[in-house]
Amino acid sequence: MQVPKKSGMKEKIEKQNIDGKVYVWKYLENSRNYTGWNFTVDKTGSGSLLELLDLMKRCEWSSRKEIQISNPTENQIKVPNNQNGNAKWKTVSKLILSSKKVAEKELWKVIENETEIEIQFGENKLIEFEKAISGIPKGIGDFAISSNSEEDIVYLWWNVEK
Repeated sequence: MQVPKKSGMKEKIEKQNIDGKVYVWKYLENSRNYTGWNFTVDKTGSGSLLELLDLMKRCEWSSRKEIQISNPTENQIKVPNNQNGNAKWKTVSKLILSSKKVAEKELWKVIENETEIEIQFGENKLIEFEKAISGIPKGIGDFAISSNSEEDIVYLWWNVEK
C-alpha cells in the first residue's frame, strides 16, 4: 500500500520553526477570575506564530503543530494582577495548535492534560487568534478568546519583556 503524499503546505507547517518564547499558564486558586488558560509571546515568538498561523490559514487541509512552552517569568505572571501577582499557577510543556478545516468556522476548543494543551480552531477563530497575537508586541492584551458558550477561554496578555 502506498502512503499518500502530504500537501506542500502541511510539510511547511511541520517544518516551521517556532523561535522566541511562548508562554501558557493557568491559575490554580482563583475559580472566579481568569478561569481559563493565559497566553502571551515575546516579539520573536509573535512573528513565528504569525507565520505558522498564515501557513495554517492557507493550507487546504486541517493541520496541527506542537510548540514547546517556556515557563512564564514572575513579572509576566503579575500582568493579570491575579491576587496581586501571588496566585498559584501551573503550566504545561507543550501547546498544540490545531486548525480544523471541516469544522464550524467559530470552533474554539481547549483540550488539556497534565503535559500539554491543545487549542482547536476553525477559520474565523484562527483569524481572531492571529489578530490577537499580532497585537501582543504592541502592548495590546487583557482580553479573551472563547467558544460561543464562554467555555474554553484563553486570556491574552501583553508581554512585559523588552
